[in-house]
Amino acid sequence: MKKFFTLSLLMLLSTWGWAQQRVCYTDQVHERLLKEHPEMAERMAEIERQTQRYVASFNQATAATTVITIPVVVHVIYSNSNENISDAQIQSQIDVLNEDFRRLNADRVNTPAEFAPYAADVEIQFVLASTDPNGNPTNGITRKYSSRTQWGTKDDMKFSSKGGVDAWPTNKYLNIWVCNIGGGILGYAQFPGGPAATDGVVISPQYFGRTGYVQAPFNKGRTATHEVGHWLNLRHIWGDGNCSVDDFVSDTPVAGAPNYGCPTYPSKSCQNNGGWTSDQFMNYMDYVDDACMNMFSAGQKARMRALFAAGGARESFVNGGGSTSPTTPSYCASRGNNSSAEWIQRVRLGSIDNNSGNNGGYGNFTSLSTNLTKGASYTIYITPAWSGTKYSEAYRVWIDFNRDGDFDDAGELVYSRARTTSTSISGSFTVPSSALSGPTRMRVSMKYNAYPSPCETFAYGEVEDYTVNIVAAREAVAAPTTAGMEVSIYPNPATHFTILSFTGGTHGEAYTVRLVDMQGKLIEERVVNTTETTFDLSKIRAGIYLVQVIDEQGNQTIKRLSVQN
Repeated sequence: MKKFFTLSLLMLLSTWGWAQQRVCYTDQVHERLLKEHPEMAERMAEIERQTQRYVASFNQATAATTVITIPVVVHVIYSNSNENISDAQIQSQIDVLNEDFRRLNADRVNTPAEFAPYAADVEIQFVLASTDPNGNPTNGITRKYSSRTQWGTKDDMKFSSKGGVDAWPTNKYLNIWVCNIGGGILGYAQFPGGPAATDGVVISPQYFGRTGYVQAPFNKGRTATHEVGHWLNLRHIWGDGNCSVDDFVSDTPVAGAPNYGCPTYPSKSCQNNGGWTSDQFMNYMDYVDDACMNMFSAGQKARMRALFAAGGARESFVNGGGSTSPTTPSYCASRGNNSSAEWIQRVRLGSIDNNSGNNGGYGNFTSLSTNLTKGASYTIYITPAWSGTKYSEAYRVWIDFNRDGDFDDAGELVYSRARTTSTSISGSFTVPSSALSGPTRMRVSMKYNAYPSPCETFAYGEVEDYTVNIVAAREAVAAPTTAGMEVSIYPNPATHFTILSFTGGTHGEAYTVRLVDMQGKLIEERVVNTTETTFDLSKIRAGIYLVQVIDEQGNQTIKRLSVQN
């Protein structure tokens, strides 16, 4: 009896431990599809050739990329009320995808300093489809009851003839089927180049989104981030082999096997890994718990975006997507014709801290963004500057909360200040709970002697545009940044020099400051224990750089610097 009990306990513990590990079935499904469709091999080889050509010419620092919007349809197939997940749970998953692919995730600060310079905003965003294949309005969600309790991995859920739901046109929509796969499998995806009828992602409901019917430790929506990465042509970070097998990405170290749980950095599985200190286990394409994932790399970004370039496997999403592909709204122009005497010097909101100087009447800073949580209140700070006389300026700030391409709707004027000569102004606003999730436009306008309107061209003053990312309210995530300290960079953009200013830190504490380029090359490193330090930029090429500030406890702040020599 004792031996039987011990054996039973070991079996139970083994089963429990396995159930807590991430199980993605993408590779097994891929092998099955190759056997069923041998023609896939050549198609995928051509996709890889096109990808490598694109990657070879892609430069993260100088690439003039645009944000690609992917319309999503979620097919919910359920056998009980838990599996019939709510609209709110579905929207929470869309929110996570947008945060992770735009590097707006709150836990991005957890990326180790070794990998932070390589972490990328992929510039791909996701929205629930607003138009169905017949041109009718939709919320991007379909629902179907089935008595079937497990669907397996043979793609039955993708065919109405087998009790599932047929895909919407896969050249126009990302199809996601949410149903109980069974077997402890969290999800799987189809790589580009497979059969059109089955193209998309499948995820079990308890691993979809971050609110409602979700199960730890995969309850933060990262299963979809991982599987959509596969749908966008990413392999597992360890290359699905040993230390001699790669994932086709140069800035992700080789690894001997998947990582599980929440490893402690550094954790290295291959000795000959190109000089890296650790596996990049915090990459979304590893197998760690949701709470321990926080980055895509610049090399992965290049692979994903290759799909949407000319000749790419998913080019139809940007060319010929038709009415089903929502477009990024275009906004009216607004500017000051003359900013030589007065301009917007600095704007601060959340993680945006832009000390831009005179931009000639208009500054497009939509590449800068910050998260705004629905129902939360925020304060925006605006600092004007004058070349001489301090003129009276009036200010207004708008946010396009419903993403309809204008600032005319009720509640979108979030701040207004009558004319004043004050050298620093600020105002607070609350994000409406009805705001649409995802990235949208914020416009900051300063006009001489009178209130500006959102689409106005006026004589004197300046206008600046930014991006804010609206996210759903959730439990706050603690971020290990340089505690109590604010880092400012000015001027930024800069030409011959830039100044780093530290406020609020611990007196006498030393900070390591590094200037690195977007490929991760260290340009300069110094230790600073004063409140200010100056970088000479006269011999540095024009481009985008990262400034890393690391305190004695290893916490870090990262700022972006634009050099315009």
